[in-house]
Amino acid sequence: MRRLARWLPRVLAGIRTAWLLVGATLLLIAALELALRAGFWLKDMGRPQIPPDPRVLASIPGSESWLPLHYRELEQLSDRWQPYVYFRQRAFTGQTIRIEPRGTRATWEPDSSHEAKADRPLRLLMLGGSSLWGFGARDDRTIPSLVARKLHDLGIHAKVENFSEIGYVSTQEAITLMRLLQIGHPPDVVLFFDGVNDTTSAMIEGMATVTTNEGNRVREFNLLQSTGRLTGALLGNLATSSALYRVAIGIRTRLGIAGPVRPVPSQYRLDQLVEGVVGGYEANVAMIEALGREYGFRPLLVWQPVVFSKRTLVPFEAEEAAKFHWVRPLFEEVHRRLRESPALKGDAAFLDLSGRLDGLESLAYLDYCHVTEEANELLATSIVERMIELGMDKSRAAGTGR
Repeated sequence: MRRLARWLPRVLAGIRTAWLLVGATLLLIAALELALRAGFWLKDMGRPQIPPDPRVLASIPGSESWLPLHYRELEQLSDRWQPYVYFRQRAFTGQTIRIEPRGTRATWEPDSSHEAKADRPLRLLMLGGSSLWGFGARDDRTIPSLVARKLHDLGIHAKVENFSEIGYVSTQEAITLMRLLQIGHPPDVVLFFDGVNDTTSAMIEGMATVTTNEGNRVREFNLLQSTGRLTGALLGNLATSSALYRVAIGIRTRLGIAGPVRPVPSQYRLDQLVEGVVGGYEANVAMIEALGREYGFRPLLVWQPVVFSKRTLVPFEAEEAAKFHWVRPLFEEVHRRLRESPALKGDAAFLDLSGRLDGLESLAYLDYCHVTEEANELLATSIVERMIELGMDKSRAAGTGR
């Protein structure tokens, strides 16, 4: 007991000293974090959050009046939960972007006071990812808006709805169509515009036919049911969003230390991914066409272009192609397999636009997959031409299978 009486005060004093040291260290870290956050806030105040590259602004006449604003409005968008497909945009009203309450991007419509009301409009649903949604384009210059305008100029009374969503893969789009049919929203023509997200998500996740950033959804699953996982996720998020982490990344960059490198898949693994992407897409095409026969709509399935096949790259495009070099082999193999696909080669409803922009010598791409408004014009023209060729402009009042 006497020995315990002698050691106890020392132990308690040691614990007290340790807590004081820990507390002082935490206070110093908190003070440094606050000081760095204030410094970064002042630094960021003096520049746009996502400035378009000056070379892009110089290549697109008049873009300095709207493109920087467009990028800022993209940053202001937020998602809401959407059953079966994870998310859809919340309503938003900006100068270049307007999201309607149901979560769809606004699409050009003719002046209703001059529109003939004798016939029912051709109901055209358009589904895709961010390229068809209109990343990099004003509301009236997205592909759906340009298609609507071109149909109107041809005297075709059409109602075009842009149900695309940023990040969607073709399976999410097919589910979106099924949900619309489920609630009694029958179309006459349904256009799918795919390729980028199906391919990129396969490379990122290491498996085909999954959603973009599927790994994030896996980590979030039932997070509220586990205090340990929730605490770990919170601490991890606090660390990676801290100013100290930003400083560490900056120091690493200045020292020339490479960050995490995406693993390059073996040829065998690449072949598996190609098989999965193409096979999954062919299956979705078959299901969509079966739905069309049952519900009376005409499908048009478009494969979109990317920067990798463009023959003449301007310096900015060359840098973007190099930045995304890790996914280029998969895109090239997927495109080759699509062109050889027996199921798609003989399908008039499949429109391969992967090479539509290859011959352009001017700027066409804002990154490796999103294109300029001028390029949207070319793609919309090709889409309308195929619609007319297939007689889709006459598909209204075709009846439904239900």
